[in-house]
Amino acid sequence: MRKSLVCIATMVAIVYSAATVVAADYSFEVIAPGGGPPGPDGFFGLGATVTQDTIGATDLLSSMKYDVGVGGFVGARTEIVPPTLNNPPGVTGVMFDLTLTQVYTDTFANMGVTVFGHAINPGGPGTFGNQVQFLNEYAIAGKAAGTHLNQLLTFGPSVGPYRPGETFNQIFGPVDPTDLTVASAFQFYINKNVLTPITIYIDNVRFVPEPATLGLVCMGAMIMGAFGGRRRGR
Repeated sequence: MRKSLVCIATMVAIVYSAATVVAADYSFEVIAPGGGPPGPDGFFGLGATVTQDTIGATDLLSSMKYDVGVGGFVGARTEIVPPTLNNPPGVTGVMFDLTLTQVYTDTFANMGVTVFGHAINPGGPGTFGNQVQFLNEYAIAGKAAGTHLNQLLTFGPSVGPYRPGETFNQIFGPVDPTDLTVASAFQFYINKNVLTPITIYIDNVRFVPEPATLGLVCMGAMIMGAFGGRRRGR
């Protein structure tokens, strides 16, 4: 009995430790061209400056420095879209590690996500680059300086302009003619007080649920179930 419990605990530890090393979708190690000037993983600034840095690097050696001056609503966008974001349905949000070197002391600074996509299903409108901005925002103002691991922004519901009120998994898919079939760009936007600058560092960006992680967790459940069945069969 005791040996079985130790074995189960060991296998669970292996499963969850393996889950933590799943490769990031964006780790900002490569300066790649995007829709604008070359930047880390193809990200470029829209009213902001986006560069590769080492501060806040939690996955490998580099992070993305997201520097905003007096702009109120700005973006950091890439047109390099990983397969994990382009295999709907099943994507519920994005996880990331965020580093602040100082507290943002003005009234508000929120980060959110916009995904752009093509509506090219048969019978659909045949439109490209449709914008889907999600309601969920991440509050940065007042957050302590330091690195904040495994932060989450969920993908639902949308505030539009494309099909507001629906989630990513309702909007993106191969079924309805007006579904967006291909994600063409991904953006972290910041909406903040216009007059107060802010600088953040982002790394280890992962779209969730991570298929590899879910597979490992399921494997762990199967292992525990197998041991449980064996114990009951004695």
